[in-house]
Amino acid sequence: MGDKSMTTYKSRLSFRAKRLKSFLNTFKASKRGMFGIAILIFFGVLAVGAPVFTPYDPLLSTNLAGSSAAPAVPSWARYLPGGDSLSENLEPIVDPYFSSPDSLKEWNISVVPYVSNVLVEQIPGISVTKVGTQYGSLAVAYNRRGRIEAPIEFKVTISKKFSYPYNGPPARFMATIAMLFERLNNVTVRVKVFVQQGWLESKTPDTFQYTRFDWGTGKNGAVETFSEATLTSDRSYLSWVYPKETIGFQDPKNLKSAFPKSGDYYFGVEMSFTDLRSTDNAKATIFLDNLNIRLYGTAFGLLGTTKVGQDLFSQLIYGARVSLFIGLLASLLSIVIGLFIGLISAYLGGFADELLMRLTDAMLVLPTLPLLIVLMTVMRGASMEIIIILVGVLGWMGFARVVRSQVLSLKERPYIEAAKAVGAGTAHILTQHIIPNVMSLVYVTLAMSVPSAIVAEAALSWLGYRDVNRISWGRILFEVRDANAYRDWWWVVPPGLSIALVSLSFILLGYALDEILNPKLRVRR
Repeated sequence: MGDKSMTTYKSRLSFRAKRLKSFLNTFKASKRGMFGIAILIFFGVLAVGAPVFTPYDPLLSTNLAGSSAAPAVPSWARYLPGGDSLSENLEPIVDPYFSSPDSLKEWNISVVPYVSNVLVEQIPGISVTKVGTQYGSLAVAYNRRGRIEAPIEFKVTISKKFSYPYNGPPARFMATIAMLFERLNNVTVRVKVFVQQGWLESKTPDTFQYTRFDWGTGKNGAVETFSEATLTSDRSYLSWVYPKETIGFQDPKNLKSAFPKSGDYYFGVEMSFTDLRSTDNAKATIFLDNLNIRLYGTAFGLLGTTKVGQDLFSQLIYGARVSLFIGLLASLLSIVIGLFIGLISAYLGGFADELLMRLTDAMLVLPTLPLLIVLMTVMRGASMEIIIILVGVLGWMGFARVVRSQVLSLKERPYIEAAKAVGAGTAHILTQHIIPNVMSLVYVTLAMSVPSAIVAEAALSWLGYRDVNRISWGRILFEVRDANAYRDWWWVVPPGLSIALVSLSFILLGYALDEILNPKLRVRR
C-alpha cells in the first residue's frame, strides 16, 4: 500500500512538473510577458541591492550637497551647456583628527617669530572630540621659566594648501575645529580660523580672501565671539562649527567672494600668543583636532539632492522597495478578501449571497481616494502598514464579483455533483475542486491590481499622507510639491517614470497570463 501511495505521489509530482515546464515555455513565447518580467527584474535588483548601489540613507543622510535655498543639480549637468559654473563636493583634509604622526605631513606648521620654547607635535591617545578608533590631537605647548625683559609675542600657524578646481563657488561650506586649553598661566591667546586664496602673507582682513573668525570662552565655559580675549581657566574646552545660523554664510555674494575662481586656497588656524609678564613662569598647552573644512557643491550624484540635501538617487532606488512592497501586499490582501467573499457568496447562495453582494455594491459606490483620505485623517497616521491595509480593504469588490460569477458556473458542473454524491463536504469541494479552477483568475487579477495599489499609495503620498519613516516614489513627488521644484525635471520625472514602468510591467504580465490561462484566448492564438 505504501509503494502504491509513493508511486501515485511521484506521478502527480511528475505531472505538475511537466505542466509547469509547459507553462514556462508558453510564457517565454509571450513578448509582452517577457518585457514585463524584465522591467520587474530591473526594479527588483534596484530594490534589493540598494545598499550596494548607494552609500547614503535616503532619509537620514542630509546636507550632502547644495543648500536649502538651492538644492544640488545632478553632477552630469556640469558637462552640459552652462554647467561650467557648477561645483561639486570637496573635502581637502585627509586626517582632520591628527590620529597618527603621518597626519602632520599634510599641514604646514610655522612659528613666527621663532621661539625656542614652543613645541608643536602630534599626541596619540589624547583627543578633544574622541571620534574614530585611533585617538589623537595636535598639541601646541609654550613653556617659559623665569623672568623676561620684554613681552614675547609669536604666532603659530597651522595651514593646509588645497586646490579648488571649479569655476563657480560652492553652495556653502563648513569649517570645524575643536580645542582644549590646559594650564594657561600668564599667557593671552587669540585664535583665528581662516580661508584664504593665494599665499598666506597676502592677508586682506576685510575681504573673504582672508576670512577672520575670533572666539574664546566666556564664563561657565560658554562659547562666545570676541576680538581679543585672554583664556585664564586651567582647562577650557572650545568646539566650533561654522557657519552659525546668525551669520548665514550661504549668501551667494559672500560665497562668490570667498571662492571667486579656481586655484590654490589655504585653510587653517592661527594662534597668537602674548606673554606680557616680566616675572613668574608662563605656560600654555593647547590640544586641537577636527580641524576640517568641507565644501558642498552645487552639483551632486546622479539625480542631485532635495532641499535638505538628501540624495535623490538613493531615494529613488530605496523607494522601489516601499512602492513594490505596498503594491504587492495591498493587492494580495484585496485578492484574498475578494476570493473569500466571492466563494462564500456563490457557493452558499440564499441569504448569505444577498447580504454579501449588497455589501459589495455599497463598497463599490464609495469614492476610493476621498475615503482613503478621510480614513487617514481619522487614524492620525499614515504608516506603511495602515496604507497597505486600507488600500487592500478598499480594493476587493470587483474581484469578488468576478469570482462569484465563476463559482456560480463551476458549482453546477457534473464533477461537483459527483463529489457531493460521494459525501464530500463543503470545505473539501471548495479547496479541491472550486479554488483550483479559479486560480487563473487570481493570478491575472493580482498582476492587474498591483498598479492600482502603487498609484493609490503615490496619490496619498503626493497629498501628504505618507509614512514619515520610509521613502517611496509617491513621497518623492510630495517633496517636489513641497519644494515647488516642478521645473527640476530630474527630480520629477524619475519617480513618475518608475511608477509608470512598474505599472506597465504588471499590466503586460497580466495580459500574458490571461492569454495563457484563458482557454478562449489561447484558442484564438
